[in-house]
Amino acid sequence: MALSKSKIDKIYKGIHSGAIDIDNLPNELSAYTYGELIKFVEHGFGNLDSGLKTTKFELYQGNISEFSGAKTFQQVKDMTNFVFNEDGSKRKFKEFKEYANTVNNQYNKVWLKTEQDTAFRTAQSADNWIEIEEEKELFPLLKYQTVGDERVRHDHAAWDNIVKPVDDPFWNTRMPINDWGCRCTTVQLRKGKETNLKEHLKEYNVKNPDKKVKSLKNESKIFSNNPGKVDYIFDMNKHPYSKHTKAETPAYKKATKWNEK
Repeated sequence: MALSKSKIDKIYKGIHSGAIDIDNLPNELSAYTYGELIKFVEHGFGNLDSGLKTTKFELYQGNISEFSGAKTFQQVKDMTNFVFNEDGSKRKFKEFKEYANTVNNQYNKVWLKTEQDTAFRTAQSADNWIEIEEEKELFPLLKYQTVGDERVRHDHAAWDNIVKPVDDPFWNTRMPINDWGCRCTTVQLRKGKETNLKEHLKEYNVKNPDKKVKSLKNESKIFSNNPGKVDYIFDMNKHPYSKHTKAETPAYKKATKWNEK
C-alpha cells in the first residue's frame, strides 16, 4: 500500500523546513519500503517448510531492513540537496515539491518495482538452491538456461546450456538471478555431459559473431553470487544506496538501524 498523499506532503514540508534531514529521517518511509519488499521475499520462498529456509528468510529480513533505511537516507539526501539554490537562497516550496515528486516517483515507483522483482527472484533462487542441495544425489548436475529471446543479455546468453555439477564453483557466481530483471533459471539433471568452458566460449563466439563475449565470468558488481549461499538480497557493500561520505557515516549507520529497538 502506497504512502498517503498527506504523509508524502508532510515529508516534503519537513525536508523543506529542515525538520527532516539525513540525521532526522522519516522512519515511516523506511517502514513502507520494508513492507513493500519483504512480502515479495515471502512470495519467493513460498512455504517456509524447513529450518534452512526459515533461517535464510530471517537473515533476509535483516538485509531488507538495512536496505530500506539506506534507501530512505538517499531519498532524503537527494531532496535536501534541492532545497537551496546555488546562490544559497531557499527555493519556493512549490518548486521544491515538483522536484521532490520526481524523486519520489523514481525511488518509490520505478526503482521499487525493480527491487520488488529482485527480492522475489532472489528469494525464489535461494529456495531453489536449498532444494537443489537436498536433491543433488538424485540430480548431481545443473544446467543454466535463459528464456532464449532478444532481451537476454549477451553474457547470460553465453552461459545458456552450460552444465556443471551442483558442487562446482561455477554456481558460486552464476546462480540466477544475475542482474536487474534477469529471467534466467537452472534445470536439474540426473545425468549429462559436463561442459568444458573453454570450448563452450569458443563455440558461442563462433556462432554469435555480433554478440561475442571475452569470458564466461560474471562481471556484475552486485549479482555475482549464489543467493542460496549468501545472507542477503541486496549486497550493501556494493549497492548505490550505501554510498555516503565519511562525514555522513554516523547518519547513514543510524538510518540502516531504523528498525532496531
